[in-house]
Amino acid sequence: MSGASETAVLDSHAARRPAWSAALMPWLLMSPALLIAIAFFGLPILFMGRMSFNAHIDQRFYVPDFTWDNYAAMLTDPTFRNAIWTTARLALISSIATVIIGYAFAMLVWLKPKRWRLAFVALALCPLLISEISIIFGWWMFFPKNGLLSYALVSSGLITDKISLMYTEFAAFVGLTYVTLPFCFFILLSIFDGIDKKVLEASADLGAAPLRTFHEVLLPLTKGGIAAAFAQSFIWAVGTYATPSALGPDTLWTIGYLIQEQMLGKHNWPRAAAFSIVLTIGVAIVMMIIRMLSSKRTALNG
Repeated sequence: MSGASETAVLDSHAARRPAWSAALMPWLLMSPALLIAIAFFGLPILFMGRMSFNAHIDQRFYVPDFTWDNYAAMLTDPTFRNAIWTTARLALISSIATVIIGYAFAMLVWLKPKRWRLAFVALALCPLLISEISIIFGWWMFFPKNGLLSYALVSSGLITDKISLMYTEFAAFVGLTYVTLPFCFFILLSIFDGIDKKVLEASADLGAAPLRTFHEVLLPLTKGGIAAAFAQSFIWAVGTYATPSALGPDTLWTIGYLIQEQMLGKHNWPRAAAFSIVLTIGVAIVMMIIRMLSSKRTALNG
């Protein structure tokens, strides 16, 4: 049978295939991943949602019930409202800083010769190779009055007296930025790797200055990566509680810290579950907004 005849036979089989089979095929291919997502993410969220409606009486972890008290308490408790504002503000500032630093670092690695790439990638992997507790201990050696930062500033003559940045909001900001930076960097580096460097040469040949090339060529090509990197950084910054709690002041209460306190300190599982549900919904809303904005920008550029 010739090649043309085989193609005709295959086309005839495809034409006789039911329409529902073609519509079902993508779901069949995604079914293993969907089952894993439901088992390890969907069911725990459902259980946590049900736990948030239980009651907390005496010293028991929870009492089966169906009450809105845990959610109503969040509207009347100023501590929780302040925690929401603190978490959102700290996560937003650290995410913006992470995207700026990660973008510059990724662009540097992309522009450098390949022999430098391995060293830069290994440097970016360093925060991922050690635990968060080890990172916190490292900053404890850097920020105190007798730490490395104070010693370096005094030795360089920039200041005369030793200073301590430990247990400040700035220290919490630096710690969060350091933790989330590797994820942002690798997302942006993957975007840069998909860009042909010849576009820079073409822009220069047309007489564009470096800043104009960045603004009109590189930035539009990497907007999707910037949005993805910001979303990833924001999720990590919102959910991380150990770093801001260990490096920041005692008054720096985040939602993650309140969840940990309600769960382990006060043994109030329903209240902790309610806080977690609100945090999950808030992050989902932010991600939807970022996705919609990215889609609108893509449509306008198209």
